[in-house]
Amino acid sequence: MKEYAIPMLPSTAMKETLAFYTAMGFVITYQQQAPNTYVCMKIRDIELHFFSLKQIKPESNFSTCYLIVDNIDLLFQSFTAGLKEKLGKVPVKGIPRINPLKDMPSYGVRQFVVVDPSGNYIRIGQPIKKEQSLLFEENGQKPMAGTPLQKAYELGNRLANGKDDIDKAAKVLDAALQAADETDLLHLFKVVSLRIDIADRQNDTTLIAALSIKGKELLTKITDHTPIEADLQAFEKYSG
Repeated sequence: MKEYAIPMLPSTAMKETLAFYTAMGFVITYQQQAPNTYVCMKIRDIELHFFSLKQIKPESNFSTCYLIVDNIDLLFQSFTAGLKEKLGKVPVKGIPRINPLKDMPSYGVRQFVVVDPSGNYIRIGQPIKKEQSLLFEENGQKPMAGTPLQKAYELGNRLANGKDDIDKAAKVLDAALQAADETDLLHLFKVVSLRIDIADRQNDTTLIAALSIKGKELLTKITDHTPIEADLQAFEKYSG
């Protein structure tokens, strides 16, 4: 028999939990009311179980799990499409929400985060080629050398899309942009693209407009867009 693990997560309101996950395409495989409220849900070969815990506050819930999947882009698209159909929009702020799909080379994954109505963090990733960190010692290996903008991008990406601390990520990237080497075009554009994405999550429309102008200016100077293809796709959502 194949060995596997099943995350068991709290639900503050089971009706809301079921509505949220079924909107993303999960199906209920088991449900009971007594002696305790318990629901099993599944999508692809992934199972999540939920138990009722009304006392927990979603904003202070630390429950989390990590799901490894194949074809993460298709799964992300189906999740966002389902939520948009159910809720009328894709929630990207507050609780519940779904964070952007991002490459995290320093972690070796392409991932996104779902925060459900109870505040559970569901991190979902697909393995990609891991890059050695520019900032931290890992597995006994010292950090690689890199430019200040490269280091700021790695830290900002870790904070915003790994730790989900967008305010701290914004401070890191803002400081990097103020002291930026304007000749380091590729990495400057990556920082701009990441910062504009965070500005959207912060509802900072003024900064989005300013960064859009900056990003377009940089693109006129970059002759080969291949190394920034993923960043360019993210940027184009905001640049008009």
